[in-house]
Amino acid sequence: MSIIQRFKDFVNKETNRENESHKVTVLIRVLSLALTLTSLVSAVVYLISGFYHGAFMLVFSSLTYCAVFTLTYFFDNRCTLSLFIAIEGAIFIVTPVVFGWDSSVQAFPILLVIIYFFSSYKGPVYKFSFIAATFIVYMILSMKFGGTTGVMDLSPALHVYIRDANMFIVLVLTGIAAYMFANEKQDMEKKLIEYNKKLEEKASVDPLTGLFNRRKCMEYLEELEKKASEQMFCIVMGDIDHFKNVNDTYGHDIGDLVLQGVAKVFTTCTRDIGLVSRWGGEEFLIVLPGMNGDEAMEVLFNIQSEMRKMCVMSGDQKIKVTLTYGLTEYDPALTLDQNIKDADDKLYLGKQQGRDTVIF
Repeated sequence: MSIIQRFKDFVNKETNRENESHKVTVLIRVLSLALTLTSLVSAVVYLISGFYHGAFMLVFSSLTYCAVFTLTYFFDNRCTLSLFIAIEGAIFIVTPVVFGWDSSVQAFPILLVIIYFFSSYKGPVYKFSFIAATFIVYMILSMKFGGTTGVMDLSPALHVYIRDANMFIVLVLTGIAAYMFANEKQDMEKKLIEYNKKLEEKASVDPLTGLFNRRKCMEYLEELEKKASEQMFCIVMGDIDHFKNVNDTYGHDIGDLVLQGVAKVFTTCTRDIGLVSRWGGEEFLIVLPGMNGDEAMEVLFNIQSEMRKMCVMSGDQKIKVTLTYGLTEYDPALTLDQNIKDADDKLYLGKQQGRDTVIF
């Protein structure tokens, strides 16, 4: 395992506490590490510039952020989040005192609000109260330190560095927080879409055969009916011959295997050319769009041929079944239910004429 992957696993390590958002914990860890590193980089810059007091302050800050990072593995989110916001709030207050108002201190409230809103699960009253309190502190600092240069005697170049570095840090941390929670939202949306698709599939598919169910088939037929003036289609009602005898003789488990075998043949023979649904019990409804009756007959003859090859084993005994079909071309002068009934009537006529046949 690479060092980078180990680092990711370490930062994403779960806590043993229940009912806590893992995302909040990871956010606090990432922000604490980012601030630790930036504080150390700034401390080096201050040392090079001879500003030792500032370097000491930043080393102390980096140790504080490192402590917050460590505490995320032992304390709950509320504790570590409060500590992190308290530290950032303290920096928000101390920065204009030490470095002056023109040190990008105005950006810190934005970071504080974003972190609190994303990480806290308090209600809107608490969140907007936090905004109000942050703004009040901002106004007090503005009135007291607005236009000041701070107590530290800094060179113009170092002052510019502090201003730009603070703005850069706030922007980066705000971006990290927004990215993590926006990414989480997108992940949740993707999972919800996939979950809804699975629910829709379950609502549309017969669990035993894997074919579409009656409801889904009717939706499909209704869509074809709307386009019937542009494209004709055929409706076929099929029924397994003497299926009751199969259940009575071999049991319902074997009967289920027969239904699954029949469904597999239907699926293979109609792939990309039509839709097959389990209409109910041992009845199946086949929809063949873009075909007239003669073309549909060819499809059914192929299905009959393949169906005669299909068998289900019950011990050493092979069980074979046949089906009878009623075929009708969609007639726009009739309702959809009447067209389906026409196919059903032809099916029963086929049963009366000896089964294992197609009536058109």
